[in-house]
Amino acid sequence: MTRKPDDFDPELIVLGGGCAGLSLVARLLDQRPSMPIVVVEPRTEYCEDRTWCGWRLNDHFFQDCAIAEWNDWRILSKGRSPLLRHSSYPYEMISASRFYDKACRVIERSSHATLLMGAQAGLVSEAADHVLVHLADGTILRSRYVIDTRPEPRVLKYPWLWQNFVGYVVALGDSAFGLDDTPTLMDFQDAGPDIARFMYVLPCGSNSFLCEFTNFSQSKDETVLLEQELVAWLNEHAVSGWRLLRRESGSLPMAPPPDATQGRVFPAGTRGGSMRISTGYAFHRIQRWADECASSILATGAPLAPRRSPVLDGMDELFLRVLQQSSVSAGDLFGQLFHRCPTDPLVRFLSGVPRPRDLWSVARSLPWGRFLKAGPSLASAYATKMRESR
Repeated sequence: MTRKPDDFDPELIVLGGGCAGLSLVARLLDQRPSMPIVVVEPRTEYCEDRTWCGWRLNDHFFQDCAIAEWNDWRILSKGRSPLLRHSSYPYEMISASRFYDKACRVIERSSHATLLMGAQAGLVSEAADHVLVHLADGTILRSRYVIDTRPEPRVLKYPWLWQNFVGYVVALGDSAFGLDDTPTLMDFQDAGPDIARFMYVLPCGSNSFLCEFTNFSQSKDETVLLEQELVAWLNEHAVSGWRLLRRESGSLPMAPPPDATQGRVFPAGTRGGSMRISTGYAFHRIQRWADECASSILATGAPLAPRRSPVLDGMDELFLRVLQQSSVSAGDLFGQLFHRCPTDPLVRFLSGVPRPRDLWSVARSLPWGRFLKAGPSLASAYATKMRESR
């Protein structure tokens, strides 16, 4: 769907019609259909290009786009017995195509909203009372505010890592797969040269599964190697044979977002720090931000950037430092956390919205000695950062 902007300036320009951009726009137009908005999206069409998952702690606008949900899930770590956990919060699987369809229907119902497909945004220039967005075709858009969700090139330094993954949705010849209808969130493999490697397996119904090979690495875009590992794993476990239905892949920066000067351009999505550093979960954090940002725009006209917690960021950084100690096994570290921490406090922590007592439950579930060893280097890094910022 591509429509030309109307002759008047929109109230809001959204750069990127992905998860964050469409989540916000759908909420705004659902409550105020006459709001002038322009979404600039470089793709020419939407398709089932990814799968969003996570724990639903609260109702959200797109929960009817879930194609499956589970309260039970499994963790497998070498040297430990399989761990089956039950949570009060459902772990849901969101269909990208359903998400895109719902958001696009909301936009289509508005006579003032425009979704520019196949459009590339270039220079974004900010003035005292407006922002100009220059498109590749020479069009210049003007608005009071801009939400920028576009991915940006990143160079990650220690202790930050890349989470790389390749996933196949496969159909099996029969049910002889060695797994049941319970999702496996982490099945740790030999780490090899990486910090961590694990399989992620979700049942999709009709004897089909999403099987995803993931690593935590200092290198980005290791698609070829991960795909080889994934195919080998499938050939070993799907003894009756398997058929590829769909493929997805990506590289997520396990790092805080770059510092942004607060003005009239608001970063959002991964660019704005909506992804949890230590886990990669983003969808439900984006939904919470979209609720808050939409409420602020409708009440005051001004957007909000995603909120971040210095406490959680510090804990995530400490965790990644410990994870990269030569004597530490990611499977052992995650296994200890999942085995020792009560389920619901752990889920709230992994989702980025822990209660104060949850932090204590997580902290006492981890090996204190290793974290105390990494603590001084973290304190030194923060002291250096503070000196450099003066």
